[in-house]
Amino acid sequence: MFCPSCNAPNRDDAKFCKKCGQPLHVEATKIPEAAVVSQVSAPTQGQTDVEDISSAPTQIISPQQMVEYHNRRWQQELEREQASKQQAAQNQDQAVNNQQVVQTQPPTSAPAEPPATNEPAQDIADLPTVIINQPTDAEPVPSPQPAPAETAAAIQADEPAPIPPQPAPEAASPDVHAQETTAETAEVAEAAASDAPAAQTPAGEVPSGSTAQTREEMEDEGVTQTPSDELDEAQSSQDAQATASADFPVLAVGTTVHERYEITQVISESTDQHVYSVTDHQGYQHCWNCGSEQNSEGDEFCIDCGAELQNAVYTMHEYPAAKSSDSDADTFHGTIVNTFVEQGRTYAVEQAHAAGNAFPNGVHLLAASDSDAGDVRRSEPNEDSTLALVLQRVHESQAFPVGVFIVADGLGGHDNGQEASRMAINIIAERMVRDLLAAPLASEKAGETVEEASEDSLATLLQSTIEDANSAICQVNQRDKTDMGSTITGFMVVGDFAYILNVGDSRTYMVRAGQIYQLTTDHSLVGQLVAGGLIQPDDVYTHPQRSQIFRSLGDKPNVQVDIFKQQLHPGDILLSCSDGLWEMVRNPQIESILNNAPDPQTACTQLLETANTNGGEDNVSAVVVFVH
Repeated sequence: MFCPSCNAPNRDDAKFCKKCGQPLHVEATKIPEAAVVSQVSAPTQGQTDVEDISSAPTQIISPQQMVEYHNRRWQQELEREQASKQQAAQNQDQAVNNQQVVQTQPPTSAPAEPPATNEPAQDIADLPTVIINQPTDAEPVPSPQPAPAETAAAIQADEPAPIPPQPAPEAASPDVHAQETTAETAEVAEAAASDAPAAQTPAGEVPSGSTAQTREEMEDEGVTQTPSDELDEAQSSQDAQATASADFPVLAVGTTVHERYEITQVISESTDQHVYSVTDHQGYQHCWNCGSEQNSEGDEFCIDCGAELQNAVYTMHEYPAAKSSDSDADTFHGTIVNTFVEQGRTYAVEQAHAAGNAFPNGVHLLAASDSDAGDVRRSEPNEDSTLALVLQRVHESQAFPVGVFIVADGLGGHDNGQEASRMAINIIAERMVRDLLAAPLASEKAGETVEEASEDSLATLLQSTIEDANSAICQVNQRDKTDMGSTITGFMVVGDFAYILNVGDSRTYMVRAGQIYQLTTDHSLVGQLVAGGLIQPDDVYTHPQRSQIFRSLGDKPNVQVDIFKQQLHPGDILLSCSDGLWEMVRNPQIESILNNAPDPQTACTQLLETANTNGGEDNVSAVVVFVH
């Protein structure tokens, strides 16, 4: 399918051009889903002892599932750390037992040879100085001299506690004593740096305290901490922070992650998380507006909603491979649209929620319509008919409008074209008043709860109403042996959404931010030729077969209606018109008139006057609605 505006090739099921974003021909009646971010729940992962980083989630998950995933990962890391500490404690107990055996040998005799083991001999200077209760199964060895009183008390204590180094035996050299003191100081500093509070402590394990608690415990057990120990603790903390920063550096601006997201700004940084503002250079994979994933590489506009796909801005969160277990769970203020793991780091791409309600006091509509026979056909009946039906109520300072705006163009050259357009307008007005306007009022009067109409129900109402009008015209044609028909275009407004409809070659436009957009697709021969790339878009104004259409009311019992949904913004201008207007007044001139008109009625008058000035070859009709 070729775009009627830019002649770019598109897929057959595309609703909007991937190059210019203009609406394309829609064969089946379909209402796009609301613009939401699709999310897929992350698969449940089994509990494993060693987490494979390749098994981390690489699909879109919810914020709650993201938090659960990180908590589960940090819990596994904590369990591995505890198991490692227990193994280190067992090795330490064995080393202390060997140290006690060495320290209790008589000084006059030569050091006894330790039992032959597979482990290498350890230097006494490298052994820990923490002495715990002597195992009951150890063979007593006579001591050459009694230990100091404070040392004996520490040995008999129920809980193991670090104590000052023992006075060296007479045979011990001053160098050995200095080495033991140095080892003890290094061990105390290391213990202070590693005893940070953990977020969770399994049952049966004594929780680690803060630096102040460690100091109080040491004072209660008779251990005095020197100023040099405090300096060592501070230095160890600084070294730990420097190591964490080196292991988790901030990415530079301009870096592209996942071959897709380019970092444009560093929002915040910490030891556990970095937050960036990024630009998505592969927006076709996930439309930021409607969440569609049906676009292809190279598409500039979404084929489902027409939104621009290039350079969408997101917030990206970066987490290190081993996140600290004492960090708080993250709270996302937007919607997670993508997660992935790259080079051992986890990334979550967040899309901010849309800004607050664009209509804080509700939607206000200003509407007008007008029709003229045209200069060339002034003496003939005007076969066009229009409808501008608005119900706008304000309750508690909130305006909620409901409106139907239609232009019907009776087919010229057929019998009673004006009667066909009149029947279509009357049937639509009657049905809309009864089902769309009066039904909620009757429910409120009866004290019943009025539920807000869904998108499907509104689209079904619009579809069935057009089908009723088509059936009525077909029945008259069959009864009276006539051949009357009509095109129809327009829109139904409910709240801040418009439901656009079209059958034939009449058109509906929208002006947003000063720029005009053609919302409907012409169901005509020249429209198909433009879509197929056989003629240029400007040829529709002069082609000899431009009046041939293949959809109209009254032609067949089953009519195919184009219906789609359009979000409204403050300042939007909607125009529905017959072909007698858009063939005489080109799009740039329509855009200028709508942008400069002070109100809808003035806009209608100026459009009709311009059409007659430019030739006035056909009936001219217009319905204009200003959205505030």
